[in-house]
Amino acid sequence: MRFLKTTGKVLLFLSLALGLGTWYWLRSLRPDYSTTLTLSELKAPVEVLYDDYGVPHIYAQNEEDMYQAFGFVHAQDRLFQMEVLRRLADGRLAEVFGEKALSSDRFFRTLSFRQQAKLTIDSLYNTQPDAPFVRAAKAYMKGVNQYIKQGKTPIEFTLAGIPKTEFTLEDMEIIVGYMGYTFVDAFRSEAIATLIQEKYGTAYLQDIMANWPAGEPRISTQAQETSTAQVTAAQALGHMANQLTTMESSLPAPPYHGSNGWAISGSKTKSGKPILSNDTHIAFAQPSVWYEAHLECPGFQFYGSFLAGTPTAAMGHSQHGGWGLTMFENDDADFFREKINPKDSNQVWSKGGWVPLQVREETIKVKDQPDQTLLVKRSPHGFLMNESMENLAKETQPVALWWVYHQFPSHHLESFYGLAHARDASEAGAAVSKLTAPGLNVMWADTAGNIAWWAAGKIPVRPAHVNPMLILDGASGADDPLGWLDFSQNPQILNPESGVLFTANNQPDDMGSGLVAGYYVPGNRANRIGQLLLTDKADWTEADVRKVINDVTSPSYVKTLQEILPVMQVEKLSPSAKNALQKLSAWKGEHLLSSVEPTIYYRLMYHVMKNLVRDELGKELFLAFEHNTNFKRNLAALLANDASPWWDNVLTPKTKETRKEILTLSLNEALTDLETQLGADPATWRWERVHTLEHKHPLGILPLVGRFFNVGPFPAPGGRETINNLDFYVDSTGNYPVVYGPALRRIVDFGNWEQARSVLPTGQSGYFFSKHYADQAELFVEGGSRPERMNRADVEKVMQGKLVLNP
Repeated sequence: MRFLKTTGKVLLFLSLALGLGTWYWLRSLRPDYSTTLTLSELKAPVEVLYDDYGVPHIYAQNEEDMYQAFGFVHAQDRLFQMEVLRRLADGRLAEVFGEKALSSDRFFRTLSFRQQAKLTIDSLYNTQPDAPFVRAAKAYMKGVNQYIKQGKTPIEFTLAGIPKTEFTLEDMEIIVGYMGYTFVDAFRSEAIATLIQEKYGTAYLQDIMANWPAGEPRISTQAQETSTAQVTAAQALGHMANQLTTMESSLPAPPYHGSNGWAISGSKTKSGKPILSNDTHIAFAQPSVWYEAHLECPGFQFYGSFLAGTPTAAMGHSQHGGWGLTMFENDDADFFREKINPKDSNQVWSKGGWVPLQVREETIKVKDQPDQTLLVKRSPHGFLMNESMENLAKETQPVALWWVYHQFPSHHLESFYGLAHARDASEAGAAVSKLTAPGLNVMWADTAGNIAWWAAGKIPVRPAHVNPMLILDGASGADDPLGWLDFSQNPQILNPESGVLFTANNQPDDMGSGLVAGYYVPGNRANRIGQLLLTDKADWTEADVRKVINDVTSPSYVKTLQEILPVMQVEKLSPSAKNALQKLSAWKGEHLLSSVEPTIYYRLMYHVMKNLVRDELGKELFLAFEHNTNFKRNLAALLANDASPWWDNVLTPKTKETRKEILTLSLNEALTDLETQLGADPATWRWERVHTLEHKHPLGILPLVGRFFNVGPFPAPGGRETINNLDFYVDSTGNYPVVYGPALRRIVDFGNWEQARSVLPTGQSGYFFSKHYADQAELFVEGGSRPERMNRADVEKVMQGKLVLNP
């Protein structure tokens, strides 16, 4: 017995010692914020002050030292995030995560970001090696690689068995390429549009795929203040769209989705200077997408939000001015159905003759599995997408992706470097004009009092007969793009008379060349922003704008309910459905944590959408279609159209269903589901029970230790297409975990540019043992903010550490 007691004490002691040792080891891997290090090739010492939220404030004596130091500290906080983005964009996840990542690797190898990066390096960087933006990029990469050589190894590398390898300029460019892909909505839309057109006709297509509904808000511009083969190709591309939806839900790096942005002229603000507001909508993940840093050297003072692995900020401001971004949503990608030579599968018909495909062999390494071979084929229009997806490679109707991104070298680095150094709207516009793809709305404001907006990106000129939302004919050449609009014809405006400009991914007005085709989202957010900003108020402050950026009310949904609720057959509603009808009739559109109405509303809309379109599309395409932007923006008009053919269930040919029958059925089904899911008492169906936000780390799936990497979940206010746009999939579950939303909320009053306000969804650090890993998570959910400090004296008051980098 004594022996057992002694053995137990020894084991307990060893367990405690092991646990304590592990704890100290994990603490030792935290970033060093207070130390002195040597970085070779620096020309002079650099100081890095870390504030109370872990934001680095870098003070250098020249620009190249500044960017080298930034590369070092960026890698110190976010090296694993950089590695994951590089592997994802390069199609090298399967090396680490095994066979389950193979579909992602096949897809991104086909998109050929590495080859496009080489084109950019050869045509831009190597031809002008002394250009300031090239020198900045090289200095940044030097700093990243110095950390890789002499810094600590993040725990994720050890757990996942990833070797640390140096980064190159090509790696930086492929990360930018991935960002561009996530903006392309054509992958999810054009197959379904073609299938509807060919199988059911124009009447069906127009009701859910119209370009921009009449009466919906547009962004003001300066000018205004089927065939069997088609069906086969559409079905193949539809399968790909569904696979992409599934794939993106498990990607270790988040795709981009939308955003809000606006600028208010100094004539309407209390400070007398413009106010700029921006919240970029990106799928949530951990670490947060953006990394904030304040950079200073003689002649340059700047605070920005940076993507992992890139030296230039995607958003930011200086003492002169600053900018924000939203997605332009223009259609910059087309799919072409190619005609394969029956005697040679590596030839396609093009403009009267057979032409060879360009073929490249890729070897994909798979952890614990044999290597996989992928043939990447390119037609005159672009890469054949069938090869990239399982079970589609043998389709007899291959589909090629024509994408603006593949037509030009990338000027992203040059453009955003220029924006960071711009001193006025003219210089900012010149920098923006160089962007090609993806399409971006760039909002600008400056201390001189200007506000401006440009829809940036190369806009193709298509033949008049072409509907770019459909799969096009690749054989004849008749559907091929004709050229490009000059940047002066891109939608844009400088200093509007209203004193306000805003974008919420809605349709811009035209500049005399017609509306730019695109996958613009519903006007819900734009309507609400206009409702709140376009007033006589002339004393706007940062605090006032903060209330707008956190707004969770959707008047658009109220209008939808006012249209459909009176149509329902009350006598055929269940008692609980009648009670729900009364609640929805009085709803003002709020999505508060305590609200019950949004829980009922989205359950109702799921059943309405299911009963409207699933019979025509089938189960698989319906799942891919639910989040389709065209469908969402045309849904209100469809619900108001009593004569739409969609109301009839094509699976019941002897019965013609009506609008009132479908709506009544949907409300009854919704209430049956809610009672099963949440109980019989509607008072308990609070929004906070079903709408939650969790930030998932790529290693969060690991057993036991994975939960330490994820942040949340938190009950979250806001909803689908509210200004505080915490979106989700509306599906059969009745639960709405947030899939994307504001990746930051940032407001700059240029009357006090040294004290802008921002908040990240989680925190600055990418290391789970750091106090800055999730120190903004609750602040974010609650709609709070913290300062973007640019005055050194202010930084020193809250300084948490000082890193000195010596030559």
